[in-house]
Amino acid sequence: MKILFAFLLTLNSFAAIRAVYNTQTRDYIEYERFITQLPDAGHIVLGEFHNIKEIQSAQAKIIKDKIKAEDAYSTAQIMWEFINFTDQENINSTYQQFLKRSISAEEFVTKISGKQNISYTPILELTALTGRAPIALNLPREIKKQAMEGGIDSIDPIFVPSHHYLGGDDYLSRFREAMGGHAPEDMIQKYFLAQCLTDSVMSDKANTSHLGLSFIIAGSFHTDFYDGTVARLKKISSEQVTTIKLTNTEMFQEDFLLENQNYGFYADFIVITD
Repeated sequence: MKILFAFLLTLNSFAAIRAVYNTQTRDYIEYERFITQLPDAGHIVLGEFHNIKEIQSAQAKIIKDKIKAEDAYSTAQIMWEFINFTDQENINSTYQQFLKRSISAEEFVTKISGKQNISYTPILELTALTGRAPIALNLPREIKKQAMEGGIDSIDPIFVPSHHYLGGDDYLSRFREAMGGHAPEDMIQKYFLAQCLTDSVMSDKANTSHLGLSFIIAGSFHTDFYDGTVARLKKISSEQVTTIKLTNTEMFQEDFLLENQNYGFYADFIVITD
């Protein structure tokens, strides 16, 4: 670990980004090379730890630099887990206020997702580059709660993509571990159902809303090990899907760089911020 951080400190800092690791070639790469290695079309999935200013700032830099590098202003689309697809019409309307600058980017974020998500302002500010509102990927909590209590068949089919399925044993095992033994097994199964339904909805909305270059902002548990939302998106889309796991130096674990003997690599790239 000491050797790793000694290496990080010798790298040039690109905004908040300290290092980029390519898990396929198993080496650190320069930031500019990382941007060129990202596909010029398809889905770029940015798996994150939520509400950490340094991480959201790094995401914003990556999105901005990739759009600029590919001159993708007419095809780029920013998609976000923290807003519900049922609110898309209101999001679009509020977005017009932001484009006209009658409200700020911070006010826009607050109106569509709450003040607690203000760290995402740099990302949502970038939608001004494309002139398109962010795409809402999630499902309202009340619908998830209904599914947990009554099962998938208890909710309106409009909320269940045709390709929906319950995740496999590996995903459930990781989910159970993430719950930390704080819930009985029957509740874990219910929460897992809601998790998988969220994955299905997010992948569906990302696929149907895709133009040319999509940036998907989602929690890393939905994207780690090419599982969850990523696995479903790969099943339904013919587009390339590239994954990034973002962390800061405080939350970084050396395991992020390694191939897990059960699950494989966390993502195609690991990005470490201050």
